[in-house]
Order: sequence, then C-alpha cells, then structure tokens
Amino acid sequence: MASEFAQCIFCKLTTLTRGHHIIPRSKGGNEIVQTCESCESFIHSTWSHNELRDVYNNVDTIAGSEKFQKFLKWRWKQPTTAVFKSTLGKTRDKNKYH
Repeated sequence: MASEFAQCIFCKLTTLTRGHHIIPRSKGGNEIVQTCESCESFIHSTWSHNELRDVYNNVDTIAGSEKFQKFLKWRWKQPTTAVFKSTLGKTRDKNKYH
C-alpha cells in the first residue's frame, strides 16, 4: 500500500502513513490499518511475527503494552515529520519469521 498523509492508528499523529498488517501476512493476517513508519518499525523490532499473531494481534493490545507506551511517550516529544527506524531488540529473535 502506498504512503498517504493520514492519522496513525497507534500514535494518533497526522503524518505519512502506510498500510500495516496487524497480524503479519506470512502468519495469515489480512487486517490492514494506517500506521506511521516509526510505529511500524518499533512494532516489528520489538515483537516477532509469532508474538504479533498470538499475543499482540490487535491495535488495543499493541497500544496498551508497557513497551509501546514507553515508546509513545518518547515519540510524542519528537517532530511529527521525523521518521525513526528501530533496530531489533535484544530479546527479539533475528529470524523475522519466528
């Protein structure tokens, strides 16, 4: 899905967004929501595809997690136009399909 200027479902900032599968397509997901690149990067660097399928499988669960709340607190202090890329967390398996 191409980028467009809209409100991110997670951080609620109006910025460039793109379609994000709540449950990864490789794990059978088909629900797509508008997500900014910063939130999407954080989500995929924090949880594996299996965790997104089994535990963090809806917007409320992701947004309500302690890790994501800490990220949001930091994100809201940054310029709206800034895009941040996260690296894989220490506890995240390096194989993206696990």
